[in-house]
Amino acid sequence: MDMTIVIIFGVSLIGSLAAVFLYLQFFGDDAGARDQMSSIVSSQRADTMQGGVEQKRSLFKTAQESGKVKRKSSKLTLEKKLKYARWKMPPIVYRMLVVSFSLIGFSLTTSTFNIVIQMIALFTTGPLIMGTLLTRAIEKRFKAFDADYPAMLLSLVGLLKTGMNAMGALDAAAEGLDEASLVRKEIELMSARLRYGVSEDRSIGSFGDDIYHEEIELFVQALLLSRRVGGNLSDTLDRLAKQVRKRQYFRNSAKAAVGMQRGSIWFILGIMFALEAYIYVMQPRMVTGAWEHEVGWQVWQTGIIIICLGVWWVRQVTKIRV
Repeated sequence: MDMTIVIIFGVSLIGSLAAVFLYLQFFGDDAGARDQMSSIVSSQRADTMQGGVEQKRSLFKTAQESGKVKRKSSKLTLEKKLKYARWKMPPIVYRMLVVSFSLIGFSLTTSTFNIVIQMIALFTTGPLIMGTLLTRAIEKRFKAFDADYPAMLLSLVGLLKTGMNAMGALDAAAEGLDEASLVRKEIELMSARLRYGVSEDRSIGSFGDDIYHEEIELFVQALLLSRRVGGNLSDTLDRLAKQVRKRQYFRNSAKAAVGMQRGSIWFILGIMFALEAYIYVMQPRMVTGAWEHEVGWQVWQTGIIIICLGVWWVRQVTKIRV
């Protein structure tokens, strides 16, 4: 049994090293080249303000070779998730890391727990760890963008009503934001694309291309239509700003509402663990005796499985979509 654990653990480590090696050896800095419009964004983020003539030529060539900017599907695939999280790795490396973590979890439970927990660890450890990290990376960029997005829209509406053109108003609205603001960086990238000769459709269409935010597409389409056919852009953006602020308010209210329910679950679990610790301190044999007995240990493991399933179910029920 010990040899089996060592073999499984070794295979998982080799899988992790192989995944990192494949990523560095064959993909490396070219991971963004698979999506032609994303290559524009990534190349500008690397050194927008440092390049000379060669950078401008490369950027212009990449833009001319790229296809339409419009998103083809609303389905959130793994490729899109990696792009929104700005993880520069191909899906195969992600899946290899998932498998590696699953094997590590399986190897850690092989010698102690029963077959049910071993299978749970095998099929959930990798997806749970990598999925949580990926989701948090996406939400981090979403929150960074959403924090300044409504303020930028309101500022843009006010500037448009003073008679400024759309692009000039955008630049002015961006200057009013913090230098570290993600919204400001996206506007500066869009302006840089226009200065380098990229067409308006592609430059504006790439705004927020790697951020998972539903209202970005509405803003892009409104700006593109106003550039093509004219119209009162300020009224459209004013309605969009109100919609963004309402969604932001409802989202925060929903999170606050379910936060109490999630907190109560953890409070109940804390009381249960504290009670178990108290029993262990006062009468250790009442706890250790169950661990040493075959039936008692199986009951312990069943309880652990039920608790984990309960926590997972509560998180699924109270999950708030960003």
